Amino acid sequence: MKILTIGGATQDIFLRCQEGADILRLTKKHFEEDYMIFKAGEKIEITDLIYTTGGGATNSAVSFKRLGFDTSCFCKIGDDFAGKEIVKDLKSEKINIANIKITKTNPTGSSFIINSLQGDRTIFAYRGANGFIEKKDFPLSSIKENDLIYITSLSHKSSKHFEEIVKFAKKENKFIAINPGISQLAEGVLTLRDSLKYIDILILNSSEAKTLMFSLAKSDVSYHKILDKLKKEYLPQTALADNQAYLLSTSIMHENLCFNLKTFFKETLKLGPKIVAVTDGAKGVYVATKNEIYYHPSIKTKIVDTLGAGDAFGSAFVGLYVKTKNIEKALVGGIINSSSVISYIGAKPGLLKEKELLIKLQNFKTKSLQKFKF
Repeated sequence: MKILTIGGATQDIFLRCQEGADILRLTKKHFEEDYMIFKAGEKIEITDLIYTTGGGATNSAVSFKRLGFDTSCFCKIGDDFAGKEIVKDLKSEKINIANIKITKTNPTGSSFIINSLQGDRTIFAYRGANGFIEKKDFPLSSIKENDLIYITSLSHKSSKHFEEIVKFAKKENKFIAINPGISQLAEGVLTLRDSLKYIDILILNSSEAKTLMFSLAKSDVSYHKILDKLKKEYLPQTALADNQAYLLSTSIMHENLCFNLKTFFKETLKLGPKIVAVTDGAKGVYVATKNEIYYHPSIKTKIVDTLGAGDAFGSAFVGLYVKTKNIEKALVGGIINSSSVISYIGAKPGLLKEKELLIKLQNFKTKSLQKFKF
């Protein structure tokens, strides 16, 4: 099977502090939020600078290639050192780079990553060339030549072409999976909503799911009655065991919006996707079809860096699903791949090869997998 990945490409720069940043947890009316804090006016000593390559299109391309797929990558980079490093990394993995666009107008996108003491991270993202993909840049001939189109986040001006691209791909009878990212959701939720009828698999993290539900409610009054009812049925946060489906047991608050994960899945599936996955960091992953919700907790792993965990899950989940048509195997395989990635610095070093992943899958006990009916 041939796969084309579309989306972002960045130079990832890790800023290592001696002790990492402190975390401040604020309790709000119905939920808690963590903030990374530094003392105002203080000079922070950086002990190390680590340069790697990243971005959804390149991370997922490397993952698919290692899982045995014939893989091409489409992204837009600057005519600079960072762009050359991205091309070099992709070539070293034997990924087809013929579709990559190089511009002299904008520099390659960059991400500056600061880790907390707990291994979580805050990212300062400069989109650069990622935000200026034009309609003429998209490789329509390559979409025709590939079997599966995997689209990661398209930011700023690039996102306005999203619907046209997925519509074209579906007309060509391609399998389409998307992992849109927070900036695309915030900027073009109506375009995304109208495009979901063309999508086979939608993958989001819990923060992105909140943003999507909030944006849909804000833009479409038909959601108001549903959400008003849910507000009256508010379920407070409760302490659950680590392997319990937390997001199915409590209400989700986002600004003035109250909803639950079952409602999110129901409403999103109505818009077109056959499968919707929501990752919830260390708490696990939820996958929904029209009849069932699957949940599996995360694997306990020593966390070095969480960057790229979502790309690792999404690519392995989609790759295994198209090979096996088995959601349970794809879900567990995605979690295993993600767990490997967070054990390394950078989004690519921990991505598993097909043989490694299959061995881990074979030895993995799936007794923690839970299923729920709608």
